Amino acid sequence: MIHSHVTKLTFIEKVSLYRPKHGALITRVSAAIFGGYLVAANVCGFIAALLPLPAVDATLVATMLAFTIYAVSAIRTFSLQSPMRAWLEILIMSACLYAATKMMT
Repeated sequence: MIHSHVTKLTFIEKVSLYRPKHGALITRVSAAIFGGYLVAANVCGFIAALLPLPAVDATLVATMLAFTIYAVSAIRTFSLQSPMRAWLEILIMSACLYAATKMMT
């Protein structure tokens, strides 16, 4: 059913009417920054404990790999449908890595 009073909006009018949900965006950004750091730190500790190298070398290798994990974690945060799911994945992954690191050391 087409209403006669509905007019077709131009692209500029559609863009001006768009209102993003700022809460979801802030949640995703904080998950990418702080949650990504949490995951990267736990991955760094896990890899450093796992590698059969001297402590200094294992720490350097683990730190370099953690930069990649940080970027992947941030990208993953924005690829999920729900910001709460992003936080849930980050917290579960961090807890598992932390527990595995504690069992290894």
